[in-house]
Parts: sequence; C-alpha cells; structure tokens
Amino acid sequence: MRRDTLLSALLLLAATGCATPGFEKLYPGMTAAQVADTMGKGPARAQEFTDGSSAWYFDEDHCVLMRDHVLVAKSTTETRTELHTPVASLKSQSKAWCGPPGSDGKHEQRLETPFGTFKGTVDPAAVTEQVRNSVRVQQVPPAADGGQALEPAP
Repeated sequence: MRRDTLLSALLLLAATGCATPGFEKLYPGMTAAQVADTMGKGPARAQEFTDGSSAWYFDEDHCVLMRDHVLVAKSTTETRTELHTPVASLKSQSKAWCGPPGSDGKHEQRLETPFGTFKGTVDPAAVTEQVRNSVRVQQVPPAADGGQALEPAP
C-alpha cells in the first residue's frame, strides 16, 4: 500500500471514529422517540426557546431542532480553511446551532501562525492592510564619507 493511501485511510478512520453514530440517519419529520432510538440515547443537553421549539445537543458539534416533538432541522459544526500559507492558516468555524428561524449561532475564526493561535473574528482585508503597513522597505542612508553604503546581507 502506498504511503499516501495509508495516510488517507487512517485519516478517514479517525474522522469516522469521531462522528456521532446515527446522526447522518436523522431527517425532518422524525418523532422525538425515533430520534432518541436512532441516536441510541437522548440529548446531552437541551435548550428551550420562547416559540415552543427546543434544541437537542448530542455533543458540541451535533444538534437537532424539535418543534411539537418532531424534528424540523439538524446542524453540525462546519470548519472551512479560508487561507493557508507556509506561515499562517485562517480557518472559520460555524458551531452547530439549532435555534428557531431568525436566531444566529456562534461563528469563530482561528488564525494559526508560528507565533501562536489567535481566536475571534478576523477580517482578511484588514489583516492584509496591517501587514502591508508594518513591512516597510528599509532604505540605507548614504555613507557619511560620500562613498556608497553597502546593504547588509539578508
């Protein structure tokens, strides 16, 4: 087996092992009993909303929205790589959110650099402008004796 094929198989196995079993089998219209039966358990936590719906969280990355004891929506955490360079990586993450229509979930960005990881909301255009402003072309002043100044080797 080639090395890259073995690595891909191991990554797939690791990702499958982390998944919440049964979640992919859930679909709108299922009753609360069918959801619990398919998942093999009830939710780890639940959140009630003023419109009568409730969110069932099976873990931090998988939830369903229930209304009148019927599944109406489901959500999983999604992570996207927006920028990847040898010195930095910018990833956006939308956490699983099962709120009523019009409500908004949690979004977070992570900027990973050799100097550390920064969390929050990052505007790529603002970061690019900051980098441009902080990196200035260094000019070597002329030599005092009128000769030519030498630039230091990089």
